Amino acid sequence: MSIKNAKCACQGGTLMRFVQPIILSALAQSPDHGYDLLRKLGQTALWRDAKPDATGVYRVLREMEARGLISSTLDSAARGAMGKRVFAITDAGRACMDSWIDTLTDYRQGIDEVIGLLTSACPNHTPAPSACCCAQQTPDSDQSL
Repeated sequence: MSIKNAKCACQGGTLMRFVQPIILSALAQSPDHGYDLLRKLGQTALWRDAKPDATGVYRVLREMEARGLISSTLDSAARGAMGKRVFAITDAGRACMDSWIDTLTDYRQGIDEVIGLLTSACPNHTPAPSACCCAQQTPDSDQSL
């Protein structure tokens, strides 16, 4: 990726750090293959229109396994003789999830404070239009009102 196309931090370019808690939450639901974890990451709002970097995610998976947060086994029944790794959360990974909840709650409070400061300093800011389908409705188009 060239510098010209790189996302600025003010556009969410540093959100890759959230890979670990998303992986932990997905694996807390059930063990999964790396490909499916990539798909689940890509479905979160943090990635919007971008795909997670597969190499980076697999690197994070290896690091998490080395730290004992997850474990993996080879699923020899998958994809013929090649097999695929199946990742599962460990007890240490569940404890790490608890820490993430506390950390992200603290971050959210700090972020709310920064948003308030920015809003005060930039009173003419116009929020970006919502990408939600509701933003495209007109009052006449909603019969339930």
